[in-house]
Amino acid sequence: MTGASPSAVFATDLQINMTPTTVGIRTTSTINNYGERTFSGSVVNYNAYVRKATNADRSETIDNKVIDYVAHIPHQTLTVDVDDEITLPAPASGIRPIVKVDIKTDALGQVGLIVYCGRA
Repeated sequence: MTGASPSAVFATDLQINMTPTTVGIRTTSTINNYGERTFSGSVVNYNAYVRKATNADRSETIDNKVIDYVAHIPHQTLTVDVDDEITLPAPASGIRPIVKVDIKTDALGQVGLIVYCGRA
């Protein structure tokens, strides 16, 4: 049998049929003299399924991390970090801090990311 791997076919199907919106991600940042993170470069858009968060996540110290939205991004090579910047579509509209990132994999490698977004 020739053609794309089942994982690649599944990822393509997700991107076409189940990701009605896009999110913008910018990964190039530096720290200025005041300790603030500043971003440069252009925003790259990715297909995503964005939903409102239904619960708060807790860390090892039992402190609540405020998570407003969760973005499911089916992408096999994208790397996102909590130091990156994400722009959500309407109705969330705006730049949100990234609180946590889960990388989803199968036997063949990465199939997607789940990006947890905080309050603006």
